[in-house]
Amino acid sequence: MEKDINYSKFRGNLTRKPELKGNDKKYALLNIACNRGYQNKDGKFEADFITLKLWKDPEKIINELDKGNKVEIEAHLKTSSYEKDGKKVYSSEYIIDSINYELEKQKETESKEIEKEK
Repeated sequence: MEKDINYSKFRGNLTRKPELKGNDKKYALLNIACNRGYQNKDGKFEADFITLKLWKDPEKIINELDKGNKVEIEAHLKTSSYEKDGKKVYSSEYIIDSINYELEKQKETESKEIEKEK
């Protein structure tokens, strides 16, 4: 039997500094802009703006990331529902499974290594 897949991968830039949220259990809320892989009719790249939630070690992310940082994120989509005014409301949110925010440092290191090989 084939396993189901609930997996998403994003690479983009933070649109603002991550926020620490929650009362008893803290989490970080990250907002990223991901450029689409094609240009619109005006020749410009459009972007999608995605909000993601990080539960693991949110204070570390808050202290280390800032607006404009490039990140690569693996996440899964979580769905839930609740009652409001007698009606069932459904919601979906991306939960971060892993995050790489050393992309700029890796790019610099790779660039230096390429220069050394020349």
